[in-house]
Amino acid sequence: MINEPAAWGRPAFAEDFPKDDDLEALVVAFGAGDYKTVNEGAAKIASGDKPDDVKAAAKLLAARTTPDPTARLLFLFTAVLLVFLSVWWMAHDGPPKDGSPAPSAPVPTVEYPDRHR
Repeated sequence: MINEPAAWGRPAFAEDFPKDDDLEALVVAFGAGDYKTVNEGAAKIASGDKPDDVKAAAKLLAARTTPDPTARLLFLFTAVLLVFLSVWWMAHDGPPKDGSPAPSAPVPTVEYPDRHR
């Protein structure tokens, strides 16, 4: 099936990564969605004695597991807007205070003209 993580293959941004067994394990974990392993492994590689290009690749891989700052701001804005609109609705219209159903529009009266002429 195409949507299985094993079918996704190697991420396109990782194609140019240097050849390193530990880094390759992190790329496989990234492809499987195991971001905790990626972050922990990237921290170990960055603090270890690996070459600088491997450290940079590990840092890039870990950075790809964090949400985009713009997405965080949009999520926060959406949450604030939802709270604001909910408070506005409760303060200005809101549900009926006595528990009865909300009043509906009155049914118009139909008048028939006098037909006795």
